[in-house]
Amino acid sequence: MTTSEHNTTVFEIFVQGKFCDLELAAIIHTLQTANMVHGAQRFAWRIISDRPGIVQGAGACLVRAEPVIPDHCLADFLIVISSRTADPAIWMARIRSMRRQGRTVILLADAATTFIARTQIETGAVTTHWADAVVLRETQDQPRLTENLSEFSNGIITAAGRAATAELVIGLLARDLPVSEITEIGRHLLLPEIRTSSSTQPFAPEAFHKFYDKAVSDALAIMGENLSDPLSIAEIASQVDISQRCLERRFRAVFETSPGHYYKQLRVRRAHHLIQSTKLPLIDIAAATGFGATGTLATAFRKFYGITPTDFRGKHRERVLDYSAKV
Repeated sequence: MTTSEHNTTVFEIFVQGKFCDLELAAIIHTLQTANMVHGAQRFAWRIISDRPGIVQGAGACLVRAEPVIPDHCLADFLIVISSRTADPAIWMARIRSMRRQGRTVILLADAATTFIARTQIETGAVTTHWADAVVLRETQDQPRLTENLSEFSNGIITAAGRAATAELVIGLLARDLPVSEITEIGRHLLLPEIRTSSSTQPFAPEAFHKFYDKAVSDALAIMGENLSDPLSIAEIASQVDISQRCLERRFRAVFETSPGHYYKQLRVRRAHHLIQSTKLPLIDIAAATGFGATGTLATAFRKFYGITPTDFRGKHRERVLDYSAKV
């Protein structure tokens, strides 16, 4: 059954033992919500596995999975929820079948990590959950690995998964539903916003500043209030009432980087957000983020995101899945 045959888009969800319960729940609940908002069974799904029958997730979730029939019963979308210890052979073969039919494959977190580690990506970009990305960069040469929520390359979407899974599914549904229904789905899911695929993961650590010690928390607050007119680290340390050396030591303990580098990263992230979500001239964005000139902003932006602000704005579109052909 495909979209063209019954006006129903079918999602095939491939699970393996110890799959992420959250990812499966997010996919199914988002599709259920979409059908409810749309007022008809516009989206359907089935669950398959390399070991059909009852499959248990990493937590308490149990699902009944159908067997995989090689090269048959292909759906419109294949979403793979793997696990770190499972054999990828069957879903890798399933990927090849889907790509031959020109259909889209989505690999979430662990599956994306396995795919990236085993496949030499020569064009396009890839991503996975940030924690796995750290390991991949330390153990392999991965020049095309980004920190975005998802990336699309050669018919395959690699994604961070976890709590960002619902937004990814919404992006897939956006191909078939009007904007009014997409936003209504987001409201029903209580999402504060629907982030685009090019949004950087994870949530900025400064959002959780209340969990850090007072000196780091206060320093982050000062940085956030002074993005357009950056202070020196010495000035920040003075306001926090500790020595600069002590602030640097505490910062490295939390973020594994210097406060100066982190401060610049905050400003670049803010510039990224303004470029993506507003039509402000780049010179105004440079001023609002303390870079002063567009050239200085471009240098910092390229260092963090691998693309200039001008090129990024040219590629960006107002849609959830916003993929670039290049890293």
